[in-house]
Order: sequence, then structure tokens, then C-alpha cells
Amino acid sequence: MPRRTASQTRQLLLRSAVELLRERAGQSGDDAVAAALAHVRFTQVAERATALVRAETRDPKAPAVTTGAIYNLWPNQVDFQVELLLHVAELQATFVPGLADGAPRFRAAAEASVPLEEVVGGLVEEVYRHSRADPLFRIELAFLVGACDPRVERALRRRHDVFAAGADVAWQGMLDAYGLRPRPPYTIRDLTTVVAAQIIGATVLSATDPEGLADPAGEAGWSLASRAVATIVRALTELA
Repeated sequence: MPRRTASQTRQLLLRSAVELLRERAGQSGDDAVAAALAHVRFTQVAERATALVRAETRDPKAPAVTTGAIYNLWPNQVDFQVELLLHVAELQATFVPGLADGAPRFRAAAEASVPLEEVVGGLVEEVYRHSRADPLFRIELAFLVGACDPRVERALRRRHDVFAAGADVAWQGMLDAYGLRPRPPYTIRDLTTVVAAQIIGATVLSATDPEGLADPAGEAGWSLASRAVATIVRALTELA
């Protein structure tokens, strides 16, 4: 065979890497679970746990947490990573602090004749800022690498179900305050789902092009994401 050029070799290696990524994205099993959390090792966890204990007790000589203590709880790295994945999903399932029970806030806004669009925009910007500032959000994206594994699917499903339930409460409180209801055939879950999709997508895009989501009207406190959601809310609701 003729010798490959540097360009041909480069393309061969890139194509090989892409094939490996495609295979990995469709895999299940321990490797798929570990891939999302490969940077978290027992030794690092033990060192951080020791530091936390010594800081909380203000005793720099407090006994160290050893990897042996970890192995007493989890027989291997993957078992630990599975539980860690579920734990992260539980943490992320919590709706943005202060919004899960926002009914009083929304009623006050309605009584003060604050336009619905302004309330929606403020809510979306709050959630959007929270997502962009939350380092666990990017870790969640890494979970998608192992989404074919039933353990990863279970964690992501749990996260979605709990988050959506909280979001339903928040958005229903807003609709009630403004005398609105979902426009048939849409439901409150349809509304919270499409809003979540907008915010998640905007958060991902902002990592590489934050200016691309700037408010086209140039108004402070707005973004393209919050403008889109305000439009969606009006389109999917009607007077109760």
C-alpha cells in the first residue's frame, strides 16, 4: 500500500476517534457510567472528606478519612459512581431556590399590575442565570454520554420528574395569579417542558456564544431566551 500522507493520517485518526465516540455514546455498562464521572476518584474523595472534617471540627489533626472507609460502603469505583450520579441528579432536581413556591410572589406582582411578560422574563432570567452559574449543570451534560445505561437513564429520569413537578407548581402559581390556564390541548406539563427546553438550550449555547443570546431589543434584564419564553407562555395559555 502507498504510504499515507500526514493529511491522510490525520483524517484517519479523527475518523477513528469519531467512531469510538459513537460507540461509547451507545454503550451501557460500567464503562459508560464511569465515563461521566471519571474525574472523581476514591483517593480524591478521601482527601476532600478529610479536609472537610478538619475544617468543620477546626482540628487539623483529626483522623483522616481513608479509601478503606469508602470501600466499606462501596465495593468498587463504579458502585460509588452510580450512587454519586443519583445524588447529583437529586440535587439538580430541586427547582431554583425561591421559585418552587412562588405563588405569593406572583400574586403580589399581579396585584401590582406588573405585566405578565415582565414577570415571565424575570423568572426565566433568574433560572437562566442559575443554570449558567451552576457547575453541576455541565456535569449533567456529561451524563448523556452514558444515557444508554439503565442506571444513568434512571438518574436522569428521576431528575426530570422531580424538577418538572416543582416547575409545574411554580408556573401554575403564575397562571393562577394572572387568571390564566393552559390553552387546550396543552397542559401545564407541556408548558414547563418547553420552557425547560428553551432554558437548557440557551444555557448550552451561552457557553460558546453568550452574546448571541443578548436581547435583540437591547433592554436590561432580558435575553433572547426570556423573550422566547414570554412568547411561548402567551401562545400556550388563555384566560381561565
